Amino acid sequence: MQYPIDDLTLLSIGATLITLRQVDAFRAVMMTGTITGAAEILDVSQPAISRLVKDLEHALGFELFSRQGRQINPTIEGRMFFEEVETAHLGLDQLNQSAINIRDHREGSLRIVTIPSVVTMFIGPILKVFNKEYPLVAVSLEVQPTQRVFEYLTSGQCDLGLSTLPMENPAVVSQPVLAGQSVCIFPKSHRLGSLKKVTPKDLADEEFISYKSDSVYRHRVDQFFAKAKVNRSLRYEARTTDAICKLVAAGVGVSVVGPSFAGVKLESGIGVRPFSPTIHGDLALLYLRNRESGRLIDAFCKTVIKTLRAGRGTN
Repeated sequence: MQYPIDDLTLLSIGATLITLRQVDAFRAVMMTGTITGAAEILDVSQPAISRLVKDLEHALGFELFSRQGRQINPTIEGRMFFEEVETAHLGLDQLNQSAINIRDHREGSLRIVTIPSVVTMFIGPILKVFNKEYPLVAVSLEVQPTQRVFEYLTSGQCDLGLSTLPMENPAVVSQPVLAGQSVCIFPKSHRLGSLKKVTPKDLADEEFISYKSDSVYRHRVDQFFAKAKVNRSLRYEARTTDAICKLVAAGVGVSVVGPSFAGVKLESGIGVRPFSPTIHGDLALLYLRNRESGRLIDAFCKTVIKTLRAGRGTN
């Protein structure tokens, strides 16, 4: 990286001050081997280069070049000083590149909180695309139940959430990216396979695998069955959709899970039917209204939307 020749910023060498344009002129002479070459690359006159180099020698207290007629050769001290100049320039080049990376959100870190079902269905392909576009950004992934996503955002433990709605918090912005709805799942050989859709009455007295009792979705499902006055056998519960699907595939029971998204395949060995009444649950990006690291958050949001729209967000 070269400084403009008219840059008058000063550096202190002991009790002596040297200018960056003096150093730039010296570096140009060392790189080209001649006063003429240095003048050309810095677009100044040859006398100006000679004067800058002599002023630098005076400030440093030693000669940088030995002169024989029009020929100049670096002294031992000149070569030693040049090594230090190159080290300094390399450091400035790195600072300049770091500034560009920060400006273009190519460096930094992003802390994401999501839910287990998103990890199973989407997060791998999303992070693969994001890593390709922003290879210098470090990503920390926290996986928590739906009800704890807001806690991680509002407490500042994470910058961005990817979870299912509905969620309401005035401090958090929710940006829906994919529509989903509930489905009933059952072993493939189950009688429910003959139905086009499943209602609460169709599941009367069935061995029903629920989400854990602290799940928001669990309470929404239970409310529909209570309203329909339908009893189920509720001996089994699990934390994640993936765990429930595996239990259903093993023939343990049936369940209502959600949200399910178009194009996403659940566990093999299970049947799937729409559940009525529908329980909607969009997948949404979540972040604080007054947030920091906005450029990286915006970049990740764009990656999520692009990946899901391209159909690469499913495993």
